[in-house]
Amino acid sequence: MMSISRTAIALVIVALCGAVPASAFADDGAGIFRKNCVSCHGKDGQGTPGLAPALKGDKFVTGDIQAVIDTVTNGRKDAQKRYKDLPIAMPAWGTTLSAADIKAVVDYIRSDLQK
Repeated sequence: MMSISRTAIALVIVALCGAVPASAFADDGAGIFRKNCVSCHGKDGQGTPGLAPALKGDKFVTGDIQAVIDTVTNGRKDAQKRYKDLPIAMPAWGTTLSAADIKAVVDYIRSDLQK
């Protein structure tokens, strides 16, 4: 019976993993939304009364894409807030998410989430 050492198996796994681009493991827009946005905006984008506005059906979300990207990237607080009655600010995700991740989540909230 042929025996393969654990070291050889580990080296093969490491070599194979190194051959797969990191982007293959990246989340799509829906996954990014689930991880970062659902707690405030709800799983279906319906919003949370008194906390965060609905994204589904919101004309801002489906309007100027650059404005939406800027909002997700930079957040909104104080006078910048659209819904001044809500107690918390929209967090800036530009320091947490990559530009590609932000674009993916914006594409998601503008398309699939609107269905």
